[in-house]
Amino acid sequence: MNKNLFFASSVITAGLLGYATYLGLKVAPTEETMGDVQRIFYYHVPAAMTGFTMFFVNFVASLIYLWKRSPRADALAVSAAEVGVVFCTVVLVTGPIWARYAWGKWWVWDMRLTTTLVLWLLYVSYLVMRRSSEAGSTQVMSAALAVFAFLDVPIVYMANRWFRTNHPQPMIGTPSLDPRMAHVLYVNMIAFFVFGCLIYWFRYELERTAQKLAAIHVRRAGIGTTVKMALPAVFFIQFQPPVPGRVDPHVYLYGAYFAAWTIYVLYLLLLASRLAKLKKEEAELGK
Repeated sequence: MNKNLFFASSVITAGLLGYATYLGLKVAPTEETMGDVQRIFYYHVPAAMTGFTMFFVNFVASLIYLWKRSPRADALAVSAAEVGVVFCTVVLVTGPIWARYAWGKWWVWDMRLTTTLVLWLLYVSYLVMRRSSEAGSTQVMSAALAVFAFLDVPIVYMANRWFRTNHPQPMIGTPSLDPRMAHVLYVNMIAFFVFGCLIYWFRYELERTAQKLAAIHVRRAGIGTTVKMALPAVFFIQFQPPVPGRVDPHVYLYGAYFAAWTIYVLYLLLLASRLAKLKKEEAELGK
């Protein structure tokens, strides 16, 4: 990894995220129906689009791996799946917070929400398979699952077009979306996409390092090794609807914002911990 380039990219990304957050929380016009709570839109939707993009990368890399058995393609695939799960987790956390205010419930089993949860479970299953399968079969089995799992992505995207759902209808690119809101949304989509790509780059470099260390172990001991993975999780609890007028709407807005960044920061800390362990292992093997 080019450390100088990565550092420069990190600074640019931080600037983009700061600017996008300022636009979303302060500059974008207040929506007439939901008020400031609607501002969750500006980091809920970008998280979904970034997650979908990562799942597409995983899909393509998995096909390449099934074709060529390339370790590089395998690293691209697993890294994209893990980052995609993180962003999808943000979607499944911020969405229910928004729904709690808008619908009075954390969760309703309509097609858009249900298919998104199924998508998350499929890719969590992919990561679990990477961890638990026997050496030699892990990559092939997980690649096959990844190809199958991606079939749910277009279903999620089209769910509120094909079925009647509680979820809002598509607004991007339609006259119903205020041009000022559209501008803020697009800036946030770019910022979070760049953020996702930066995390993906870091995660890929970790995976390639882990593969090289695993190869050293194979040469030395004649056995394979797999990389441990931690999986984000989300649980949904149904409560009675809140009493009208009792809760400040900003609690939902900033609660969703805090929840999203808690997930991102915890994942970054997890990657930093992995990096430290890999460096330690690399130093020990180099002795």
